[in-house]
Amino acid sequence: MAVRHFNEPRDLAYSKQHSGLFQGKDSWIDKNSRGIFAGRTQRDLFIFAMALGKYRKQKSDLKDRQANIPVQTMAERQKWAVLSISLAGNNDLMCLKDENTLYKEAERYAEEGLKILQSHADKWGSEYPKFLEAELKEILQKSESGTE
Repeated sequence: MAVRHFNEPRDLAYSKQHSGLFQGKDSWIDKNSRGIFAGRTQRDLFIFAMALGKYRKQKSDLKDRQANIPVQTMAERQKWAVLSISLAGNNDLMCLKDENTLYKEAERYAEEGLKILQSHADKWGSEYPKFLEAELKEILQKSESGTE
């Protein structure tokens, strides 16, 4: 069953300062990268950064907006992951009548998530995947025990 989306934006964006993480031979998603996002898509990196920003309850405005992730290419589950981030803080489901504002909110969380990822990668270097794995396990344990 196809879901009808209302006022869905054409593209998702990130700040120009992060374009090197998404594009080029030195990007985090390049298939030859040694990073944890090697071979992944721009959508994957965006959604991970967005979830990290939401988990940390941190968001920031985009500067020099680069709209390079076509929403049209996203799987339905990816769209709902993006929408759910904004829906979590909204008590009115009528906000779904204008999804554009929900996507903008998700971009703000992704912006901060990218900053967090960059600072962690700078701090831990090649050990970052191990740190991230430990942090994700801790998050999972907290969510399962309800101590969050």
